[in-house]
Amino acid sequence: MVHAIVSAGFHLMGSPAFRIYGRGRRENTWREISVFATHRRDLQSRWPAPLFRGTCITWTTSVIAVGWDFATQVIREQYRCPVSRDHPLQVSGGRVRDSQRRKEAGGQNYPSASEILAHEIGHTWQARRLSLLYWPIGAAFTLCREGDHWYNWFENQASEEGLFGGIVCGSVCSQLRRELPGGTNQ
Repeated sequence: MVHAIVSAGFHLMGSPAFRIYGRGRRENTWREISVFATHRRDLQSRWPAPLFRGTCITWTTSVIAVGWDFATQVIREQYRCPVSRDHPLQVSGGRVRDSQRRKEAGGQNYPSASEILAHEIGHTWQARRLSLLYWPIGAAFTLCREGDHWYNWFENQASEEGLFGGIVCGSVCSQLRRELPGGTNQ
């Protein structure tokens, strides 16, 4: 209920850059998740890192905030090699930052923007399970990143759970459509 109210607040403030399909591995049904973009989260932003500049954050069960540069990268990746609910994308090796584990799973050393989005989808799954506890737990453990210690469980679980099922058709905003070959085709 509270997540629905906070999500509605985001939608009152503006439109998402695009919407995606996502779910946790343990979920049976796909959910639509709104991805909001802001220049405060761009890599070149003047806002402080690690809270704003260059970060993606899951606010609710259905809202993820990213930078415009990151949103553009996701749209370009999905234009070149789209994923779908029939063939979803997951974080290679179940970790964003463990290059050895990623390599052993057949992935690249560094995650794609779409894989990072899958990680954030894992956080939306956590938000569904934890409800109001998601915010304090997320605040306490997100900056710990992934790893082999007990306090890395929150980030590890997000990378293991998140499945990115593609972009909702017709949901890409005009600003991002212009970034694609052919201008406004999407």
